[in-house]
Amino acid sequence: MIRYGMAQWQHPAWVNWLYPASLPSAARIGRYSQVFSTVEVGSTFYTKVDDAQLLRWYESVMDGFRFSFKAPQAVTHRLTERPWREVQRDWSVFMESLKALQAKLGPTMLQFPAVYDERALDTMLALCDMWTLSTPLSVEVRHLVYFDKSETETSFLSALSSRGVNRVVMDSRPVFSTEAYCESLMDAQKKKPRVPCHPIATANHPVVRFIGHPDLPRNEPWLNQWAAKLSQWLSEGLTPSVFVHSSDNIAAPTLAAKLDEKVCLLTSNYQSALVLPQSQEQVSLW
Repeated sequence: MIRYGMAQWQHPAWVNWLYPASLPSAARIGRYSQVFSTVEVGSTFYTKVDDAQLLRWYESVMDGFRFSFKAPQAVTHRLTERPWREVQRDWSVFMESLKALQAKLGPTMLQFPAVYDERALDTMLALCDMWTLSTPLSVEVRHLVYFDKSETETSFLSALSSRGVNRVVMDSRPVFSTEAYCESLMDAQKKKPRVPCHPIATANHPVVRFIGHPDLPRNEPWLNQWAAKLSQWLSEGLTPSVFVHSSDNIAAPTLAAKLDEKVCLLTSNYQSALVLPQSQEQVSLW
């Protein structure tokens, strides 16, 4: 199957669409999990989330749902400036906090910043080697040396593959395909990495982060490419997680549904589990 999700489970523009306005904010994750099968959780990157809160989220979602938590920035973004024993400690504490959630865990993300080049690779891999959970692990890198299609990228991919670790494939091509003519595009182009898109699976649960353009029809060429790649991965027995963003995330669910429609057309015996509530406003965007 393909697990589709967003970078968040609630958005003001999704009220009276993905969930009714009468639904309490705390209950929206449950409604979200009835539509999508995964979510990218960035809050664990920025702060320590209490174990009790993690458990509440866990108990709120459907049994087949999967969380993809981001590792704390103290681990991934201060990797070389802190004592290694402190990084190890924080990584171990984070893994321990996820143990009770393993039945509903998708690929946990180690997201490394663009300042870490090939000199940090051994340390990044050492974190991968510490992974003790039975659930998938994924790695996102942003330094351009890891996209050189030569020795460094080959070594990186080989190292992930030998460990059964998934590469996160970032596709920000759509959001950089035009000049930033609105505030959301300006913000997205400042924050999202502009890296080449190399759709290579290194393990059984490849992770895709697709950053869509707010002019929805403009996304068609890239959605077509991803539909073909996802169909290929399905034929190989892989289980991709696809996290769909847009510059303001308002239409991200619509983009996910459009992508899944394209996968359905290309893949025999594929039954979509993604059905959005009807909304004339969203439909008319295409």
